[in-house]
Amino acid sequence: MKLSKTAWNNVIIFSVMIIILIINTTNNHLFPENDISNDELLLPEHSVVLTLSVFLPNNRSITFERIGRAWQMTKKGILLDLTNQQIEQMMFAWQQSSGLVQAADIVVDGQAGIQVELSLASIEQTLKFILYPLTDQLLVYSQQKKIWLALPAAMNHQLVPIF
Repeated sequence: MKLSKTAWNNVIIFSVMIIILIINTTNNHLFPENDISNDELLLPEHSVVLTLSVFLPNNRSITFERIGRAWQMTKKGILLDLTNQQIEQMMFAWQQSSGLVQAADIVVDGQAGIQVELSLASIEQTLKFILYPLTDQLLVYSQQKKIWLALPAAMNHQLVPIF
């Protein structure tokens, strides 16, 4: 069988196209995008935090409020001094953090929780979380989703700089 140079080029082009189609169809069957994962983001993707309020025991609180591109910090009963860059890193940690979804029957001491409220630019209602810092992990209860998330203990200081 003798083919011209143009014919061989056409054979190669169609062969590559068929191989690409085969790879695409088998890839979707082997690796479906709806991969079951127990990781859940704390905040919706691409969300912008407008305010973050942390309420501690003994009537202490701290509020971070976005004003333009900077952050304003309001403290009540807390000695804390953060730079704008440190606050920005904390907000980034909130936006990017995800935790492992836990069983719904977790029992924790109600007095040990730290309440956090976040206002986002894309959502009208305030998101409420209760953080329970433990020695080996950080448990986070999302009041809107009614789920428990477990994060590494290192996230304690990144999400709330008071720890």
